[in-house]
Amino acid sequence: MQYAFVLGRVYTLSLAELFSYFKTHQIDIAVVDASPEVLVVEVEQQLDVQKIQRDLGGVVKILRIVDVVKKRETDSINFSLQNYFKPSKLKTDFLKNYKGKIQFGVSIYLLESTVKAFGEPKKLGMFIKRSMQDGGSSIRLVIPEFNSLALASVLVTKNSLLEKGAEICVLASNTQVYVAKTLVVQDFEDYGRRDYQRPVRDDKQGMIPPKVAQLMLNFAECKPTATMLDPFAGIGTIVQEGVLLDYKMLGSDINAGAIAGSEKNLEWFRNRYKISKGKFHVEVSDAREVSVLVENLQKIGAFKNISGVVTEGYLGPMYTKFPTQPEIDKNFKDLEELYTTAFKDWLKFLSKGDKVVICFPAYKHFNEYTSFPTLDFITTLGYNTIDLIPSILVESMPFLKLTARKTAIYDRKDQIVAREIVIFEKQ
Repeated sequence: MQYAFVLGRVYTLSLAELFSYFKTHQIDIAVVDASPEVLVVEVEQQLDVQKIQRDLGGVVKILRIVDVVKKRETDSINFSLQNYFKPSKLKTDFLKNYKGKIQFGVSIYLLESTVKAFGEPKKLGMFIKRSMQDGGSSIRLVIPEFNSLALASVLVTKNSLLEKGAEICVLASNTQVYVAKTLVVQDFEDYGRRDYQRPVRDDKQGMIPPKVAQLMLNFAECKPTATMLDPFAGIGTIVQEGVLLDYKMLGSDINAGAIAGSEKNLEWFRNRYKISKGKFHVEVSDAREVSVLVENLQKIGAFKNISGVVTEGYLGPMYTKFPTQPEIDKNFKDLEELYTTAFKDWLKFLSKGDKVVICFPAYKHFNEYTSFPTLDFITTLGYNTIDLIPSILVESMPFLKLTARKTAIYDRKDQIVAREIVIFEKQ
């Protein structure tokens, strides 16, 4: 059985999250094909795609591969499928059991950048529409906007394609096309709710998006129901996302105002998502001395074992223009002092093999990044750095955007202080 996962904008992080998730949940996969847009895998068992989609911050859609059709390099995608989409095939594999007017959409994802696909979604969609109309069906076609090749998950949802018809996807290389049906898409409305409807926000310092928090939590590769710590909790984003992933979460921050905001947000979150009491706790604490908080909670029988640390960390000052080199050097020096003390303290409650997933600042200037020149100040304390994606997979995916130390950077347009996501493991 083959599935395809449509990747988010920062596709290297999306792929890394998928591989971590498969490992944690003991899902044996074989990579069939991959590109910056999509990952195709083979599995022996049927996947719970609804749960997997909810758990993954970096995956936009999950598809089921229906067929693989050969294609000549000189053929267009539409031409290679001209004998495939017959009414009987469409009704059997894509549009069965739908009553009334059928809604369907077409998306194309490229497995090789050399594949020519401009205008193909509309051509293919019109061919399918005519085929269904000739078979007596009432049908409406939804095509991508602004000359895009694929429908955004927003359009799939707003047009009720998965409820009233289907999204038919084509994954194209020069020599073959995978024909697939979308099973589930990312719930953009719920992400917006968890981000923007909370009572407290902190736009001045910048906030980690819920999707990125999910990614990082999955990188920790902890079993469900484990206890995780965010020692730079801020207004509680990682804490809430950890609870949704079925972890028990402990959050702390040196800023009492941030913890007060976190408490308000988490109370809203608990009521909105019907979370039982006892799934999380937040408290004021310095990240460099958080072991004292952990020890005190353990004395009263709470949070007995911390299985991992997942945190955005303190990124230093925010900037509206690129900082000077002396400013960058000072920031790195100050942060090195902070994190040397903090990582040393975390050794007191972490066990061998436990992971720390953290963001460090990466200063973006055009397409170049200035990051910590070395992480030896942490590894010499008793940690190893872990490759974001296993090296055996990296070799087969030359399109990945990894740093020299095998980490990846999450940034947004016009953002000067980006996030380098690093995974450490206690020796």
